[in-house]
Parts: sequence; C-alpha cells; structure tokens
Amino acid sequence: MEQQQSEYLQRFEQALTESLTKYASERTLLGGYLFTVEELDETWRKCAPDYMADAVPQIADYPLAAIAWAAYFGIGAAILWDKTLLEQKQNAYLYLRDARGFDEMDEYVNYMLLDVGFKKQEIERVEDVLRSAAQMAETAIRKEGIEPQSVMAFHIFARTVKVMFVLGASIALSMLGFRYEKVQVELPS
Repeated sequence: MEQQQSEYLQRFEQALTESLTKYASERTLLGGYLFTVEELDETWRKCAPDYMADAVPQIADYPLAAIAWAAYFGIGAAILWDKTLLEQKQNAYLYLRDARGFDEMDEYVNYMLLDVGFKKQEIERVEDVLRSAAQMAETAIRKEGIEPQSVMAFHIFARTVKVMFVLGASIALSMLGFRYEKVQVELPS
C-alpha cells in the first residue's frame, strides 16, 4: 500500500478511535481511554481474517451489525482473557461465533458472558452504546466518500472493525474493574 494511503488510513483510524472513546466515556463505560492488552491485540491479529470473512458479506444488508459485532467479539475476548480462558481457545472468534452463529454473536456475548456478573440494565446500556458507536462509525465511513466495494473501502472497513474490537474489549475490561493508575516508582540513586 502506498505511503499516502497508509497515512490516510492511520488518520481515519485515529479520528474514529478518539471519537468513539470520547462517546463511550461520556456514557461512563470508559474512563477516557482504551486499554492496551498485548494478548487481546494478538487475538485480533490472529482472528481478524475469520471475522472479515463473516462480516464483509453482511455489509450490504446489515452494515451496522458487520461493524458492531467486532465490538461484541472484543467484549467476549476480554472476558475470556480475564477468566484466563483466552489462551485455551485456538481461535477465540470462531469459539464465540460458533456458539450461536455470526447473526447471534451479540446475544451470546450479552447473555452468556456479560449476564454472569452484570445487571440487565448495564447490558442494555452496553447495547445502546455499541449500537450508537456502530452508527457513528458507519457515518464516518460514509463521510469519506469512498467507492463501495473498492479496495480502499475494504481497508477502511478493516480499520473500523479493529477500532470496534478494541472499544468492545476496553468496555468489558472497564466493567470488570480494570483501571490504569498512575504509579510513583522510586528508583535507587
């Protein structure tokens, strides 16, 4: 990919990340930042081709689901990571998808994983935020004016669902009580 296109995609991803992080933080699902977890980043890299194979055919008829389900995958992966089950799954995405199928992955994550420790109203709030975040992401894609079904459209979609995965994982980690805290470390002289 040419340098100019790569920079364009990076700017798009950064702007989308900032916008969705701000939105989820205003809805008190995040603390103003996304979490960085190496194992979850690796899970996305490993599973993204399978996710894309399922999501891309859905774009024409169900664009919001194709976008939002990446966040549900992120939530599920984060919960599995927290329970130290992630490393036991050969492919976390296929595990989550195959539980009920791609079309019902959101319900599986909400009611089989999140429902274990969270109240129904918290789950509904997550659903509302992810629905709105997917709409915001779709609007951001449309504003770019990229030709549908082009190579660039594929790359923009790939960046979008990556952001949604990290957003979902971060929301789950925040709900589980993870926080970044500033620590003062005294180094010996």
